[in-house]
Amino acid sequence: MRPSRLLLQLLLLGLLAGLLAAVATIAKWQWSFELKLVFWSWLGLVGLFALLDAGALRRPRFDASRSLESHLALGVRQRVGIRINNHEARRQKLWLTDFPPSQLQMEGLPLQLEIDPGARVDLRYTVTPLRRGLAEFGKIGCRVTSGWGLWEKNYYYGEPQQSKIYPNYKPLFRSSFVGSEQLYVDLGLQLRQHRGEGTDFHQLRDFRIGDSLRQVDWRATARFRKPISREYQEERDQQVVFLLDCGRRMRAQDGEISHFDHALNALLISAFVALRQGDSVGLLSFAGQSRWVAPIKGRFQISRLLDQIYDLDSSAVTSDYLDVARQLMTRQPRRSLIVLISSLEPQDSEDLAKAAKLLSQHHLVMVASMRQQVLSDTLASEVVSIDDALKYCGVSRHLQQQAAMYAQLRSDNIIVADTPPALMHSTLITEYMALKRSGIF
Repeated sequence: MRPSRLLLQLLLLGLLAGLLAAVATIAKWQWSFELKLVFWSWLGLVGLFALLDAGALRRPRFDASRSLESHLALGVRQRVGIRINNHEARRQKLWLTDFPPSQLQMEGLPLQLEIDPGARVDLRYTVTPLRRGLAEFGKIGCRVTSGWGLWEKNYYYGEPQQSKIYPNYKPLFRSSFVGSEQLYVDLGLQLRQHRGEGTDFHQLRDFRIGDSLRQVDWRATARFRKPISREYQEERDQQVVFLLDCGRRMRAQDGEISHFDHALNALLISAFVALRQGDSVGLLSFAGQSRWVAPIKGRFQISRLLDQIYDLDSSAVTSDYLDVARQLMTRQPRRSLIVLISSLEPQDSEDLAKAAKLLSQHHLVMVASMRQQVLSDTLASEVVSIDDALKYCGVSRHLQQQAAMYAQLRSDNIIVADTPPALMHSTLITEYMALKRSGIF
């Protein structure tokens, strides 16, 4: 409990009267006794009313509850609802607030309310998640003013709640209700659609203009006495396993979010597309927190992946590619497409080459590396000093070594994707769809 602004103002008036009485006593004014009497009378009355008001203050009979989604999306503003029921027989004035964790930015609270007897108030405020992880909300806080307005006291209602802050999954949820072609357009992809072509037979249908002669089923054409084409589709029921690097290089940041968060977004979007294609998707994280999600097909696999990666973060650990390759070889016996998402440097060449050769003995391997924007910016900047020239030469040397590492991987039949972090998702999906249509995967 604390004094309200009204009580402080009344005490301030008493203090002014006391100062005036003290000055009158020192100066021996004729009204000094009357001023002392006013001061002590005022102080006594304010103290008496304050004590009576404090004694009458009690916990209001409120019911408070919070309406909160169990999953929040990183960087997406979302609403939280609060409901207050007043079971008191008189009107209540209060300040209402909530206590979200520090990783959420709150807007719309605290808020001053007046609730009639027996009334219910529903209100909303917004939160914007700034970091992934588990968000723990405290109880709902109500600051109640006493009957005469001289005291304020905080009371807490409801129960603490938790919500998981996921990577931004909202685009995936919206994409669940659109067709594949529209999904690729929404993701900014331009994939060449080959109607009716693939590796798995799908169905027979009437010949259409644009069908190739190799699609014509001559036996069916003779039987039905009209041109009949075979329609194929990409092979289904295959497996894709993502190797997610949680090492120290993934802590680099280009723009507002880190390379690691870009990797998570690319992984989720690529996994969603692969699941839409009828394939199974799995995950193994390394260099920090090691988590294994076995490859499973179906739309609920995205929820399983979200539950496993929502609180993952990059660490200060150095990535050991050979070790994770050995782990995967024991966990994943079936031939799969292995997608390693990392941020590679030339010094990784030897360890990465050994890991890729080990995996490629049984799997199809794709290495996806995030290109640091600072390197491209350095090459594009104007050279005006010795320091600029040294930086330019150092970056050029670094990129040459990196290109040599990628060339060596490609010579070992490893698929390599080197792309800016923001474009990682489109690169992965494009490579994946190309592999599906080629029949290699």
